[in-house]
Amino acid sequence: MDLDLRKLRYFIAVAERLHFGQAAEALHITQPALSRQIRQLEHDVGVDLFVRTSREVTLTPAGEQLLHDAGRLLAASHAARDRARRAGEDGRHLTVGFMLGIDTAPALQCFAERHPDVIIHLKRLRWKDYDQALLDGRVDVGFVRLPLVPEGLSTMFLYNEPFTVALPADHPLAGKTSLSIDDIADEPVLHYADADPAWNAFWRIDPRPDGSRPRSGPVVHDIEEIVEYVRAGRGVMFFPSAIASLFPRPHVTYVPVADAPLGGVVLAWDSTRHSPLIAALAEAILETGPLGR
Repeated sequence: MDLDLRKLRYFIAVAERLHFGQAAEALHITQPALSRQIRQLEHDVGVDLFVRTSREVTLTPAGEQLLHDAGRLLAASHAARDRARRAGEDGRHLTVGFMLGIDTAPALQCFAERHPDVIIHLKRLRWKDYDQALLDGRVDVGFVRLPLVPEGLSTMFLYNEPFTVALPADHPLAGKTSLSIDDIADEPVLHYADADPAWNAFWRIDPRPDGSRPRSGPVVHDIEEIVEYVRAGRGVMFFPSAIASLFPRPHVTYVPVADAPLGGVVLAWDSTRHSPLIAALAEAILETGPLGR
């Protein structure tokens, strides 16, 4: 039986709160009605999703797996709805994703001048789901950083980015004009939450050129947490130089890392989509010249 997306939304509400009453209140339905929907969903998938006792509600292993997959399933359904809506608007809409620190303005201005009838929507992309946003159609095309993990994406290389490392301002190495990886080999490195392992490995420089592994610092969810952990001396973090310039802080210093591998920025899109608007954006980039310089 196909999954009912409405029941899936109900499941997520309970799984996130582990409390039927609170979930029912958030969904604006009665608790008995919610319980019936969850039991029906369990019947549909053929396994128990929750363990219910008089004191608590917990997820079964099957429930944990479904919760892991449910967000992407709902995102894919929303993306399908948005694509249908855009198609019904004569295809004159382009949703462009971007990561922080990537200067998209010259290319988008050139594109807009050439195609004044196209409405451009901008959406910030984050490390934890930028690849899925491209594959499920939440964005049509994206300015993103390597490494791109999944198959099914086409890319156009744009430019390389040097690494910098974020250090506490009172760190003994903070006053240097440049550092090597060996200089900071003993520092714990923060760890991106919910990121693909390849993303973490690349941006943590793991392994190091000599085969060693960096010490692990706290897990971080956004740039604000990164800056605060660095400021507190809990770990260091490698950044593209463009990101460092966006977040100046009096208690954090950014120092170039001379021997770090170069990062890369690409234009990426779903290989199965053949959109003339994506091709036109690529042409605009070629006309304006390399970005990031």
